[in-house]
Amino acid sequence: MSSEMKDVLRLLPPKPYTDILVERYLETTNYGYYCLYPPTFSHDYAAWWSDRAKGRPPTPEFTCLLIRICACAAQYLDPEVQQKLESELGESAQSLSESYHHAAERLSNTIPPGKGGLAQIQQLFLTSAWFKSESLFVESRHALGSSIHEAQELGMHKSAPRAGLSESDIEMRRRMWCLLYVWDWQMSLLLSRPFIINAIYYPFELPNMQLECVDSEAGPPSPISHISYQCELGKIISRVPGTMGGTIDVTQAYPIKSDIDQWLTSLPPAYRETNPDTQWDEQYVYVPLQRRQLHTIGYMTMLLPFKSFLTKTFDVQSSDADRASRGTAVDIAAHLMEVSHRLFNHVYPLNAKFHLVTFVIFDTAAFLCSAVIHDRDHSLPQQKLVFQTISLACSLMQRLGQITKTGAVCYPVLVRLANSLSTSSRRTASFAGIEDETSIRGNDSFGPSPDLDASAVSDSISPGSLSSFLDSMAPGAIFWPASLDLSVPGMETPPITGLSDFSDLDVGQFDRIWDWQNLDLTLLPNLPA
Repeated sequence: MSSEMKDVLRLLPPKPYTDILVERYLETTNYGYYCLYPPTFSHDYAAWWSDRAKGRPPTPEFTCLLIRICACAAQYLDPEVQQKLESELGESAQSLSESYHHAAERLSNTIPPGKGGLAQIQQLFLTSAWFKSESLFVESRHALGSSIHEAQELGMHKSAPRAGLSESDIEMRRRMWCLLYVWDWQMSLLLSRPFIINAIYYPFELPNMQLECVDSEAGPPSPISHISYQCELGKIISRVPGTMGGTIDVTQAYPIKSDIDQWLTSLPPAYRETNPDTQWDEQYVYVPLQRRQLHTIGYMTMLLPFKSFLTKTFDVQSSDADRASRGTAVDIAAHLMEVSHRLFNHVYPLNAKFHLVTFVIFDTAAFLCSAVIHDRDHSLPQQKLVFQTISLACSLMQRLGQITKTGAVCYPVLVRLANSLSTSSRRTASFAGIEDETSIRGNDSFGPSPDLDASAVSDSISPGSLSSFLDSMAPGAIFWPASLDLSVPGMETPPITGLSDFSDLDVGQFDRIWDWQNLDLTLLPNLPA
């Protein structure tokens, strides 16, 4: 037995605690991506413990997969389970997760390429998932690349399956390759990197989704359905010229918007945005999660080519076409915040580390701030909605900051950016129609408001209704920036005096994917210290 295997077996907690972590992963965390088929894994898990009891040496690939699952599960524990594990195992959940992760890394390195089978690909994928939950995006993509290359060694990228495989094995291979492709196209666009998987040259079959149910039409959606639909979206996006290089050209903005609109419309009733079929929501908890996840991914992708219109300076010389595109960008950004709010409400606080929530809220609000800064001729459409959306984002980020490291870093940064709009944007208060409200409140800086209940948005909201929802909030819930007043324990928040201060702001691991230069804040006036 290798020293790496001994380390893993020594680190794994006794079976009752391992059972808790595995159960937690299969019943909650797994539904985000569904890289494991629970019946198969549960069978193999029971066999693994049985072999240990009989003194048989465990296989490195499944052992590695098991401790990966423990590492990922420890990132998403409810308070009661977390307290139990921490008190009885004598370590914090974060420390346990990191220890499991590092031990899995060492054991994984002992498995030769192409020799670990499906379990090896799954555990390599979970490495990427673990990094992403820690907001280590570059590390996550490198781990994803390892998983993709390992899958290619097993021929998963080929349409024709290898001989001798059962139908369930073929289906699991389809599912895994589909999942790898989804993560590839999304992370490539997020990081502006070329796609690793070229679905044009190597077309592949989508999962048939028959493992869970025979009648997919009458029964609930398969837990892998949302990955299959994202795979279809990726194939649509990859056909756009230049996208395979990791960027979407602005000239493709409207064609992509049209394609994504059609894709959203094509989603089955259980995943529709407007009047979804909710009959499965209570019994099958993954359905509402995946519905909100699909909508967020769709509008996040739709906004990508329109972002440049939120960082473009608008004055009397700006063209009508650019103004129309900026208006469309504002519409998409506001709607993206709406669907992200729904996703936030679903995952908070238990799964608050879900990277998509923090990134989309922060990113969307920051680009709306840029749109305000670049609005030289005071022509920004829907100004009230823009500022309300920014304020909502600050409130959501405050709540994320209470329980996640990334949120704690990004919240004060976002509030400081929003407060920097004071001198450049105060003149828009009359356009927004809420100038008097802020004087009533007596505190007109962006930040948390006691009147703002960020959990008030639900799936009952129809598209385009964010404005009416925000209009219904108490007057004090929407306010205007004048001075910075942040109360984040343990964090210094010196006043911003200009663009260089934003360039130096620390957004944690987001700085690996997020560049302040994207906002083109050169128009930001110097603020008094």
